[in-house]
Amino acid sequence: MLLTEISLNDLLLLEQLRIERLRSFFSQSLMECPIYLDQHNRLTVHCPEPCLIDMLIDDLEEMCDYAWLILGAESIVLSFAQEEVYRVDYHRVPKVIRNLI
Repeated sequence: MLLTEISLNDLLLLEQLRIERLRSFFSQSLMECPIYLDQHNRLTVHCPEPCLIDMLIDDLEEMCDYAWLILGAESIVLSFAQEEVYRVDYHRVPKVIRNLI
């Protein structure tokens, strides 16, 4: 069986689909928010309205679990007006094991 190479476009599409999957679990609070995952596995959510930050903070513990499972995110940053408003860093894998990986 021949394996095809994954192109940069394939990787971008997979990342976008994973982000949309996360968005589907928090559709009320994340639908209006631009979201991206950076190279440090930091999920950044840009909130266009302050009330969305309150909604996201209420769902943050559950969102951390989903973000780690779906995206491999190790921290979540909520921002408003291009300023970081809230950040939570978490690691689901103990640091000793992460160092081995």
